[in-house]
Amino acid sequence: MEKSLPYVLWLPSWYPNKLAPYDGDFIQRHAKAVSAYIPVHVLHLVRDVEGVVTKSVKVEEKKDGNLKEIIIYYYCKRFISKIPDQFFSLQKFGRLYRKFLSEYFSLNGLPALVHVHIAFKAGLIARWIKTKWGIPYLLTEQWTIYLDEAKPRMNDLSFVHQYMISKIISDALLVLPVSEYLGEALQKKWPAIKYEVVPNVVNTDIFYPFNPTLNDKLRLIHISTLTYQKDPESLFNAIGILKKQGIDFSLDVFGTGSDYILSLVKKENVEQEVKLHGEVPQPILSESLRKSDALILYSRFETFGCVIIEANASGVPAIVPDTALMHELVTDHFNGLLVPKGSATELAKALIDFSKIKNSFNKNLIANQAAEKFSYNRVGKMYADIYTRYYFI
Repeated sequence: MEKSLPYVLWLPSWYPNKLAPYDGDFIQRHAKAVSAYIPVHVLHLVRDVEGVVTKSVKVEEKKDGNLKEIIIYYYCKRFISKIPDQFFSLQKFGRLYRKFLSEYFSLNGLPALVHVHIAFKAGLIARWIKTKWGIPYLLTEQWTIYLDEAKPRMNDLSFVHQYMISKIISDALLVLPVSEYLGEALQKKWPAIKYEVVPNVVNTDIFYPFNPTLNDKLRLIHISTLTYQKDPESLFNAIGILKKQGIDFSLDVFGTGSDYILSLVKKENVEQEVKLHGEVPQPILSESLRKSDALILYSRFETFGCVIIEANASGVPAIVPDTALMHELVTDHFNGLLVPKGSATELAKALIDFSKIKNSFNKNLIANQAAEKFSYNRVGKMYADIYTRYYFI
């Protein structure tokens, strides 16, 4: 690919920043992967309600090779009423975005393409760019609201919100869901769209296999936001059953804790076996993964599952629900176990069965497959090839 090819402008609705360091970190990993092949300029606006970073507007820019990241923090106080709060915030969001981009294009030239990550709200700006400069946009989606089984679903949003999302998706040159399962859900709602699946990535410099000393203790790990989607109730219920069955185990939990999660741990009387760590950077997370026998991700619904490929890249099998999405990621008894969904009893049974065969899984084969499918090189090139194909300016 020619170095002189114009940059691609990324407009993510979620992206790591000072106020939310892990928000959309999977999008940032995509950006790093793509920047190995083509210049990527990321522009992300963050509302600073409390004035932590600024009481006005603050622009922070960082450059790393072909990747330029620009984070704009803007202060907008919270209104008591939800509707005027959303209206004034969105109005300021749009005004700042349009002003900054107009100046940015004057200095840096127009991008080859615009790439939106998560339709709302960044997609509103992509549609404005398309109208004003005629530059088409692609859309990567990862949001669960398009799934029928999700909670909340798109139908739970306001009519205006639904209308704006629908226009953003319909007007995209190409939609890039992270899984076939999500792509089918999107096309069911918008039959006219074209889509190609581009999965999430795993950093194999951080997540790689290690063969620890074998022992009888079952070492489990769970990584998630611990919300309704992740079904913490079934997770801890199953863990409680393990203890009652006399299984020697430990469970390291990484994610956002709460009083409710603590209550589930206490209810199952597993305070000694479960350790709650909170959110940590990936290098720290990878160390715990390498020491684990299995990842548990028994979600009610997912559009992908980044922690699954991170576990697999570390040589660690994943124990997941037997759903269409999980079949895209997990081959039963090769890189994990598929468990009948929605049953703590079935999950506990699978964990007990796994404890007997945990040393039969080939860590290196699991890691090699994950690296082959989800490495920065492979996924970055997938995006770069798509850009080349659709670049016609």
